[in-house]
Parts: sequence; C-alpha cells; structure tokens
Amino acid sequence: MEYKIQTVRWWTETANSYNSTIQAELTNEKRRIWTGLLLENAPRKENLRVLDVGTGPGFFSILLSARGHRVTGIDCTPEMLEQAKNNARQEGVHPEFLLMDSHHLEFPDNTFDLVVSRNVTWTLYDPEAAYTEWKRVLKPGGRLLVFDANWYMQHFDPEMEQTMRRGILQYREKYGQLPAKFAMYRLEEYWKRLPLVGTKRPLWDRAVLWKLGFQDIVCDENISYLTALDDISQMLYGAAAMFMVRATRVTQEEEDLQTIAEYWDGRSPEQSIACLSELASPQREAYLKLLSTYLPAGRKLRVLDVGTGCGFLAILLAEEGHEVTGVDISPLMLEEAAYCANSRSAAVDFRPDNAEKLPFGDNCFDLVISRNLVWTLQNPETAFSEWHRILKPGGMLVYLDANFYLHLFDPQQKEQLEKFRQAAGVRESTPLYGTGHSSTSVMDSVAPRLPLSAQKRPKWDKKALSQARFHVLAAEPCSSRLPGAEKEQIQYAATPMFFITAQK
Repeated sequence: MEYKIQTVRWWTETANSYNSTIQAELTNEKRRIWTGLLLENAPRKENLRVLDVGTGPGFFSILLSARGHRVTGIDCTPEMLEQAKNNARQEGVHPEFLLMDSHHLEFPDNTFDLVVSRNVTWTLYDPEAAYTEWKRVLKPGGRLLVFDANWYMQHFDPEMEQTMRRGILQYREKYGQLPAKFAMYRLEEYWKRLPLVGTKRPLWDRAVLWKLGFQDIVCDENISYLTALDDISQMLYGAAAMFMVRATRVTQEEEDLQTIAEYWDGRSPEQSIACLSELASPQREAYLKLLSTYLPAGRKLRVLDVGTGCGFLAILLAEEGHEVTGVDISPLMLEEAAYCANSRSAAVDFRPDNAEKLPFGDNCFDLVISRNLVWTLQNPETAFSEWHRILKPGGMLVYLDANFYLHLFDPQQKEQLEKFRQAAGVRESTPLYGTGHSSTSVMDSVAPRLPLSAQKRPKWDKKALSQARFHVLAAEPCSSRLPGAEKEQIQYAATPMFFITAQK
C-alpha cells in the first residue's frame, strides 16, 4: 500500500508537466509515429477492445480511439485522469477513463484484444503480478504491447551515466539551462524503491512473459531512432533507449503444446544418449522382431515415425532399407535425431511437424509408427484420423505407449504408483511421470489437462481406433516382447508399456 501511495503522490506532482508533453505530442510528428507503432503491432482486426494501462494524460487512448477502436484507459492518479478526459474532449474522441490499480484490474477474464502501456512498467511495485493480471484480461490471440526504458539505469551502468552527462552538457551549452521537468540526474526516494530500477530490460520482460506462457515474444531494444525527435528526447533522455516488447496470449491448449515441446527440448541430450545405447543393445533386435511380425516381408516400405524423438524407431527401420520420415514438435529432439542418424550412417528425413496436423497427402505411407507419444496428444482422435488418412489402403499402424498419469484419476492406479515410488527410491532409480520428481514436474503440471491421462488404456485406444476406421489387430503388454534393461523395468513398473497394431 505504501508503494501505491508513493506512486500516486509522485505522478500527481508531475501531472501538469507531463500533460504539457503529451499535448505537444498530439500536435507534432510523434502522433503519426506512435499511431503507426501501435497499429503495426496490434492484432489485425477492426474495432479492437483496448486497455491502456497507466494512460496518464490519455495519449495512447486518444490515438487508438481516433482510429475507431473501443478504448479504456486506466490510471491510479485522479489528476492524470482529469487531464486525459480534457485532452480527449479537445480531440473529439470518447475513450472510457477509470481510476484503477494496474496490479488489480476490475475486468472479467478475456476482455481485451490489446493491452498497451508506455513508461508504466518501471513504476510498478509488483510488475510480475501486474503482467499476470494483464494476461488474464487479454483474450486468447490478444496482444500485450509495452513501451518503456531503463530509467535511472545510469546509477548502475557507468557507460550510460557518461552518455547522460554528455547529453546534459550538450543541452546546457545549447540552451543555457535544463527544463524544469527534467529530473533524471536526481536521487529520489520514490524511484529508488521500485523493483525494476537497476534491472536490465527488456531481458527481464522477455523472461517473465515466457514464464507466464506468452508466445510470439518480440523485443526491440531501441526504438528511440523513431520516437526521439527533439533535443530533450535525444540529449537528456537519450541515454535510456526506449524499447518495445510485444507478446501474444495464446489458448491454454497452445500454451500446453509449447510447454510439451520445450519439455522434450530439455530432455533431448539424455534421450539421444539412450537412443544410441538402445541401437547398440539387444533392444534393437527385440524391437525389430516385434515390428517385423506385422510388416510385409521382402519389400521397401515408406514409413512415418510420428513423435520420433531422437529417432530410435526411424533409424532402426532406415537401417533395414526402408524409406523413413520422422516428425516431432521438439526442434532440439530433431537435432539430436539427425546426430544419431549420422552416427549410424542412416538416411532419415527428419521434419518439424505436429502429429495432429501432418503436411502429407492421402494414402502415401505403408507404415506409421510411434513410441511414447500418444499419451501427450491434446486431440488423439484427430491424430488417429490423420494417421488413417496418410496410410495407404492396407497400411499398418504400430505404436507403443503407457498409462503414465492414470493415477490422477484412478485410486487403484495411485496406490500402485505409491508402491512403485517407494521401491524405486530404495533402488535409487529416477522415477518417471507423476511421482513428484523434479525432472518431470513440467509434464506433471500439464498432464491433468491431457485427455488420455484419465483413460484406461489400451481399452480406450481400441475403441478410438475403430471409430477412426482402423481394424485393430493387437493390443498387448510389451513385457513379453521387449524385456528391456533392469533400469527400464523399474521405471515402467507402475505404468507398463503396451503396443497396438492396427490396419487401414
């Protein structure tokens, strides 16, 4: 509360001088430049619902209202809002202005298409909480657009301090004195207590927005060449370059998909090592024997490995002479897959694609294979339909998977997992999903929203595959076919793998 009181007091003191600056900007070239910046980075739609956070004398609210958008400007300072209302009346526009704390917005979720602010974030007493609120009121597909600078960073950056001192001297030599409103050189209790003063930005903004699940995060670290048109901007404020941060709020499903991709990016080095180890172990022949049971002998097949990871199945079949394509949503997994394939001199075409929306034509593959992918899919029925579409008539689907998060919804499975967890701890084995281990905590957070976490499988798979017009040939535990290493047996004890074979 003390921070808020200080903020209101500080901006109340500066309301008149700041308003004179805004009124000048409304009549000079800056108006055109700022309007262009806003519209270039806003969502492409008419009649945007816009929130102008920390509107001050209403500059952004007026610009966007003049372009036909429905704008609400908020500020914590009554004097600033009075200036904003007067300026809007003079411009003949009618944005809504409300007294409100930027950290605690009085709007429902998913209200706005665009949230904008200028020279606001640095003044916030809890900027991460504010960004969380701004995300909450954005619609999926909505944009956050922040303009700010590293104000007062000269106290922590000697080079910036020298630049500011040179600018002050240049201005004094040209005009004889400094503008009354210029106070960047002063030490003030207000800004000294703000959490972002002394924090390197926009790196901080990028990191926080990424943690909050924003995507399409773009940072332009210096837009001053566009906006600093006068001597005050260039000489006195030029040491703190104005930057722009743009970020898009996505749907929960899109956010989860990005999280899953980043999770597998992070697992890629260890998965690559495991892949090469498996290819050099008896596991190679065990997998080959399992697959060969369901594949036509004596001819070259066109194969798609969906969710290829580091390419174990893809490389295995490429080494047997088949034409193999591997797809995955994890860029780093694909890099490791290419490394593993090169290490084995295997020719595989690896591509970044989504299992639920594949870029291939109808009836073009003889075999679709996958391992430990289906449980991660957000729309598995859609994936099954896609896999059916791209298979040739008579083509085969073979995949391996497990009930990794059934314990979240099934008490019996939860009891089994707890027993396994204790046994794994005694044997000092790193447990897999759902045991609270830090290595899988990211997937643990997403899993409750994945549809297959709640399904008893492979019973669910057989029904879903039949609805996708597959003929299910087998749905069996893998234990008898793929004995695996002792470590894997421990890791999969509570969630044994199964394999499914189906035909188009």
